[in-house]
Amino acid sequence: AIDPSLRIQYDRSKLRVSATYALRHQYLFQTGFSDIGFPTEFWYSSDKNLKPQYAHELTLNGNVYLLDGRYKLSLDLFYIKLNHQLAYKGNLLDLVNTTYNLNNSLIHGKGTNYGLSIMINKCSGNLTGWLNYTFTKTRRSFNEFGHTKQYPASHERPHELNAVASYSLGKHWSFGSTFVYASGNPFTAAESVYLLNNNLILKYGEYNSSRLSPYIRLDLSVNYNWIGRKKIEHGFNVSCYNVMCRNNEIFYTLKANDTFVYHPISFIKRALPSICYNLKF
Repeated sequence: AIDPSLRIQYDRSKLRVSATYALRHQYLFQTGFSDIGFPTEFWYSSDKNLKPQYAHELTLNGNVYLLDGRYKLSLDLFYIKLNHQLAYKGNLLDLVNTTYNLNNSLIHGKGTNYGLSIMINKCSGNLTGWLNYTFTKTRRSFNEFGHTKQYPASHERPHELNAVASYSLGKHWSFGSTFVYASGNPFTAAESVYLLNNNLILKYGEYNSSRLSPYIRLDLSVNYNWIGRKKIEHGFNVSCYNVMCRNNEIFYTLKANDTFVYHPISFIKRALPSICYNLKF
């Protein structure tokens, strides 16, 4: 297929603004399980029965340098219209069914992605880093469900905040930190469970109507670097992943006794410290 694009840009020394339109085709579909919120996906190729997906993209970008170039402010607005979208409506139990057919669990439809991203970047000085906030809506409507209602895509995270900072102290020491906040992924929750002829049957609610808890993480690191003999660079790094020991959820499992509940599954280790030595020659 032909993928045309058009870009208009206004560029000055401290200000750059651009607007872009593009038509994009994609011949691989990415989908996955929606019933447990598990971030594992699989790929499905287009063929004579599944037309390749395509999208119309509109983006507006602006960058401006502030305070003699020490700070950079960026803003991005985007709108994407998607066609020939695929999603998987089955669950893990389908895989043990002897009559399982993947095509019977695929749903077809259209979608829209839109949102904005704003970033402030400190470019110089002992303290450098950036702060970014992104708001995104990724909506899908499916032929099998009718087009009267839109549903969130399985990878939708409406709010995402990222902050990275690095501070240099003298020639040898530097300190770093990374903070992440993101909305939890949506998933399709079961409303009831029962046994029929010794087979476990699940009745699911509305597609992607539930959502995992927000993901929050703070990482810290300390670095000591020096140059030894023959100009070989040495360095020690001490860091800790997830310093706040937050119990971030990866996915849910279903537990059924007299009643049934979704039980969140997290990493085995909440905080992961590490020590590293490196050399460069």
